[in-house]
Amino acid sequence: MYDRILVPTDGSTGTAHVAMHAIELATKHDAAVHTIHVVDTKLTGPLADAGIARDSLDTQGKKAVEAVKEMANSHSVDCETAIEDGSPAETILDYATEIGADVIVAGTHGRSGVTRQLIGSVTERLVRHSTCPVLTVRLPEPDVTVEENDHATRLIEEAIEEAGYAPSNISVQRQLSVWVGHGETDQGEIVVYLDPTTQRASVLPQW
Repeated sequence: MYDRILVPTDGSTGTAHVAMHAIELATKHDAAVHTIHVVDTKLTGPLADAGIARDSLDTQGKKAVEAVKEMANSHSVDCETAIEDGSPAETILDYATEIGADVIVAGTHGRSGVTRQLIGSVTERLVRHSTCPVLTVRLPEPDVTVEENDHATRLIEEAIEEAGYAPSNISVQRQLSVWVGHGETDQGEIVVYLDPTTQRASVLPQW
């Protein structure tokens, strides 16, 4: 059903969980993930006036798409990245058409540091105007973050157990904007992506 899954990202921690949904969908359909970050041309002028260099926006965009690519590669999912200038919703829709996206996976909120870009408002326009399906992932506004490895390990172990598996040999590592856990179960290896802000986990068996 799906061959190309598009994930817009602004680089915020919350959108890491959106990427997890896209990656899980990709594994089920043997699909490739494409991720795009749009530098809003309406903001570049005011930001430059405020002393924020264009280079910093490009660096932020690169970090945003590379975070998604790292997550995808951790699960052996192919991922193509793009950074474009323009109006976010229109640019994302144009890119979806260009790559022949079968579905767009987008968050209902998210902020991108200095730009304060609201992904939620962009997603609303995607839903209205996209010619392909749009899967929206609604995230709560969290007040707790996971900063320590021990905390992440405990949450990942709990997530694996709640999924019905008995984990062992758990190894956990922070990869950019997400915690990634690898463990062993009776059935085989398991990978868990943990959003450090929402504390929501995606458990992905490897068999």
